[in-house]
Amino acid sequence: MTQGTNEEEDLREFVKFSAAVTGFSEFDLWGTGQAEAYYKTVVEQERPDVIQRALTSDPSATSADPVVKSIIKLWYVGVWYGPELAGRMDVAAWTAPGRSGAKPAVPDDSRPGEESGHGMDERKPLFVVSPEAYTEGLLWRAIGAHPSGAKAPGYGSWANPPVFENFHEEKVS
Repeated sequence: MTQGTNEEEDLREFVKFSAAVTGFSEFDLWGTGQAEAYYKTVVEQERPDVIQRALTSDPSATSADPVVKSIIKLWYVGVWYGPELAGRMDVAAWTAPGRSGAKPAVPDDSRPGEESGHGMDERKPLFVVSPEAYTEGLLWRAIGAHPSGAKAPGYGSWANPPVFENFHEEKVS
């Protein structure tokens, strides 16, 4: 992301920044197996100066930055929402495209030959990064659930209330 550094170092910096803005540890983010795919997605979709500005800013003050919002959503749901969609999240568009008449808010394909505002013809405003991105989304850990039909405990697991991993009730004496 910065000139003169290597991709491995940039990937580590990306994960470090992502940990700060998602609220999950670097260990948790590496554990998703999606760090490299997400890093490459951001690099392919945004200009280097835009990425650099986002990654070098104070994480607590970046929630208004559309690229940072896109990175956060990427980690949570496995979908790249381009900055033009940063303020919007159409859940039906990524949870069940085609089901119950739900259609994505933005087409999955870029319009060939049409220039985006960033000078990149191949930029896509909304797409799922990888098949594993859905099941590895931080969303599931955050709500204490499993992606329906994709991970253990399996069929019928949604009938039970979620269990939060690091939740400890305080005992009042």
